[in-house]
Amino acid sequence: MNKMGKQFLILLCSMLLAMQCANAQETGPTEYQIKAAFLYNFAKFIEWPDDTGTLNLCILGEDHFGGDIDDIEGKTAAGKVLSVRRIKAIHALKKCRMVFISSSETERLDSILTAALGLNILTVGDTDGYAERGVIINFYEEQNKIRFEINKDTAGRSGLKISSKLFGLARIVYDIQPRKGY
Repeated sequence: MNKMGKQFLILLCSMLLAMQCANAQETGPTEYQIKAAFLYNFAKFIEWPDDTGTLNLCILGEDHFGGDIDDIEGKTAAGKVLSVRRIKAIHALKKCRMVFISSSETERLDSILTAALGLNILTVGDTDGYAERGVIINFYEEQNKIRFEINKDTAGRSGLKISSKLFGLARIVYDIQPRKGY
């Protein structure tokens, strides 16, 4: 089995475990522990266009992760060391490679996505309708399990090379309306 095949198998097992744990009773991981694990695994299946050794994962808006996201700080994915940052200002996106856009940012979403144009940023959210509005990956819940969808239109314009294996695990959605320039 080649390296990408092994990574895919690890991702699939991690995601299946996360989905199973979502159903666990009191001792199971929290919703945001599962989402943090997904974010870490997403980073493994994307070819990032820059040569820097650090991959900044930013949380924009209210931080529902708390300390759960800090567990991935310093881990390596796709040859890059993950660094977690919490940001409030849209202009700070320039320092991010991945950005989790909180539900608190719904009213600013169009401005955020416009600011992300051409920055090769993986945008991720967990709010109903975010993917159709242009966020690349969006979490949703189905049958008490955390799942994710990918906006194929936005992903194609992002400048990121997302593994077809990641697309194979996602529900595919498309833009509601085409975005200008993105």
